[in-house]
Amino acid sequence: MEYDRYPNFPQFNMLVKILVWNVQGVGNKIPTIRELIRINNPTVLVLVETHLSGEQAQKVCDKIGFSGNLRVEAQGFSGGIWLFWRKEVVTVTSFGSHSQHLTVEIKKIGDTPWLFSAIYASPDTVLRRQLWEELEKIKNSYSGPWLLAGDFNETISMNERNGVGGSEMERRCRNFANWIDNVNLIDLGAAGPQHTWFRGSSPDTFKSARLDRCLANEDWRLKFSEAAVRNLPKSCSDHCPILMSSSGFAPLPQAIRPFRFQAAWL
Repeated sequence: MEYDRYPNFPQFNMLVKILVWNVQGVGNKIPTIRELIRINNPTVLVLVETHLSGEQAQKVCDKIGFSGNLRVEAQGFSGGIWLFWRKEVVTVTSFGSHSQHLTVEIKKIGDTPWLFSAIYASPDTVLRRQLWEELEKIKNSYSGPWLLAGDFNETISMNERNGVGGSEMERRCRNFANWIDNVNLIDLGAAGPQHTWFRGSSPDTFKSARLDRCLANEDWRLKFSEAAVRNLPKSCSDHCPILMSSSGFAPLPQAIRPFRFQAAWL
């Protein structure tokens, strides 16, 4: 149960919730997306790897039902970044886009604006370097609070991977960790499943990794010192949705926790 249901909390006026999910093709996942929206009530919704563009994409966006939306179109059946927001809660202004990121300025009514980059990093290492360069340009041109969230297709250490090893992967982890340090970003961490990507159905084929995350610069972290991230359960995709709440997550009061019958009682 989050702070937005308790307007007497001091964090209420600053609360923004961002839900980001690599859907791996959005067309047949509308019911799941709607259920995620119903349960988590995000202010901003980001869907990446949508695999749709043009008129067909707009029809699906209309079904999702937010009052505002922007898109980076998929290239054929690859990529795509869709960003939705509630106009009655926040103002969103486009700041820049690329095939691998969609960056906007977010302003909640009565608050100062900050920058948000929705990320879908290419599986191709060479193309991913282009994304890092694009994000460095944003860092050099914007001096305010900045949050990045999405599928970075990299991990910062081998502890964030399972089923994949070797010197090349270790090198990639070091390079990504060094890039985060060089751009002066902070990993916000996450509660919930340790990894956000899972593949394989047997011990021989199973792989997992923490590919999806939230990063922020120091200004954003100071502005939202209570912010927290949850990795939500995986459904209909190899990736878990991730949910960021700028005011953290309130614990469920003991008095209203649901009753659960234990099978062992039988």
